[in-house]
Amino acid sequence: MEIRNDRQKGLNYAGIARKYHIDPRTAKNYAEGGTRPVYSLTDSKPSKQDPYKEQIIIWLEEVPY
Repeated sequence: MEIRNDRQKGLNYAGIARKYHIDPRTAKNYAEGGTRPVYSLTDSKPSKQDPYKEQIIIWLEEVPY
């Protein structure tokens, strides 16, 4: 990872943060971390309207817009 290489070259965390446009604490975590962070998408949350969708569809079919 490039952040680790920059840290090994002597660049401080604030300098790394400016270079990569991240927070200095994040730069420190990346530089000291043993592995690359893994991000995963979460399942989509149900809508508040889900329980009412069938009724809304019925209402929309009754009234022509």
